[in-house]
Amino acid sequence: MNDAPTSPQQQGDLLTGDSIQGSWREPTPNEQALKKRVLIEWQQELRDWLISYPFIAKLVMRMTLVMVVDVRVPTACTDGKHIFINARFADRCSSALRRFVLGHELYHVLLGHFVRQYGRDRLRWNLAVDSEANYRLMIDGLPLPEDAVLYPAMAGRSAEAIYQWLLGHPSPEVDTPFDRHGGELLAPAPLNGGDKEMVIDPDYAPLRIDVDTARQITEEWQEAVKWAALENDAGIVPAGMQLVIDDIPAPQVHWRGLLRDFLRRHLGGSFTWNRPNRRHLAQGRYLPGQQGAAISIMVGLDTSGSTRSHLGTFLAELSALLDTAEHVELTLIQCDAAIQSERIITSLHDLREFDGSDIHNSMTLSGGGGTDFRPVFDRAEAVWPDVVVYLTDGCGRAPDVAPPIPVLWAITGNGACPATWGSVIHLKKEGNA
Repeated sequence: MNDAPTSPQQQGDLLTGDSIQGSWREPTPNEQALKKRVLIEWQQELRDWLISYPFIAKLVMRMTLVMVVDVRVPTACTDGKHIFINARFADRCSSALRRFVLGHELYHVLLGHFVRQYGRDRLRWNLAVDSEANYRLMIDGLPLPEDAVLYPAMAGRSAEAIYQWLLGHPSPEVDTPFDRHGGELLAPAPLNGGDKEMVIDPDYAPLRIDVDTARQITEEWQEAVKWAALENDAGIVPAGMQLVIDDIPAPQVHWRGLLRDFLRRHLGGSFTWNRPNRRHLAQGRYLPGQQGAAISIMVGLDTSGSTRSHLGTFLAELSALLDTAEHVELTLIQCDAAIQSERIITSLHDLREFDGSDIHNSMTLSGGGGTDFRPVFDRAEAVWPDVVVYLTDGCGRAPDVAPPIPVLWAITGNGACPATWGSVIHLKKEGNA
C-alpha cells in the first residue's frame, strides 16, 4: 500500500488547476461510474459490519464515505468528517481490507493524530500514528494486512513514544505509511510514477484543519465514543475503544454530594431533596412536590467565543449533573451576550442529542459572541429552579445583586468569579488535569 510522497503547502490553500505544474484532468465518465459502484459496495460493507462489529461500525457510519479518483489520495485519508478513498484502490479491496481501512481512519480521529504532530518529522510521525492505530485495531480483533505498520516492540505505546523509538531507526523509509494525515490533506498533488498527467477530483474537498478545528473534531469524537459506551452493556466495547474511553477525562466535580450539602446549607434543614411544588413558587413558598429523590437544576452554558475550547470539560460535568438525584430536571440554557437556546434535559439520551455527538450534524451549540450572564439569571427568577449552575470561564457581566436562588459558578482554569456572590468551583481544562 504505497502512499505517494507529498510536498507541504501552506495549509488552507486548496489545490486548483492553476496551482498544478504539468497537465491535469478531472475524472472521466468511466471513473465517475467506478466511484458510484464502489461507494455502493463499501456502504453495503458497513451495513454487513454492523452484525459482527456494531460498536466500531456505528462510529464509522457517522462519517461520510467519499470515493475519489485523485492523485493526492493513493489509498485513503480522513478529515474527521469524511473518509476519502481512492476508487481504484477501493475496487481492489477485500471485505477484510475494507474494514481495516475504515477502522484505521476512525482511530486516527479518535486518537487526535491531527493535533499531536507539532514539529516532528513527517515520515516517522506518520509511521508512529499508523502503528498506534493498527495496534488498537489488532486488539479489537480486526485482521491487519500483511504490510500494515506495526512495531511489536512498541505494542500498546503512544505515537509519541513510538516516534522517539523510530528516531533510532536507521532507515524509516523502508516502511510505508498507509494513508495521509493532518496538513497533508491539502498538500499539492504529487507526480504519479512519473506520469505528468494528473487526475484532480473536485469531490476531494477536505476541511481546512487548523489546530483549533482539529482539537474540536477530536473532542466531538471522544464524546461520541463515550456515549456509545454508555449505551452498550459491559463487555460489548472493544478493547481498543475502551483504551480511548479510559483516556477521556472524567467529571471533576462530585456533583451529587456537593449539591446536597450546598442546598442544605442554603435552604436549611427542611430541604427534603424532593422536586418542589411549582404551583406555590409564584407566591414565594417553597413546598415539597412528588416523593423520591428529585432536583431541578438550571445550567447556564457559556457559549461565548472564549469558551469554545472548554466544550469537552463542560459536557463531562453536564453528564455528571444528570446523576445527582433519582429524578433530575436540567434546564440547559446556552448564552453568550443573550440567551441562544433553552432546553429541558432529563436523561443522557437528551444530552447526547444536544451535544451533537452525531457527526453528520453540525454542533448544536449556539453563540460565539460576547458574554453577559444576566439573561440567565433573569430567566432563573421566572423558572425558579433549586439551584443555578453556571459553566463559564468567568469573563462577562453578572447581575449586581444576587438572585434569590442558590448559585454555583463552575469556572474553568484560573478564571475569576464575575460576581461578589455565589459559590465557586474551579475546573481544569481537559489535558491540564
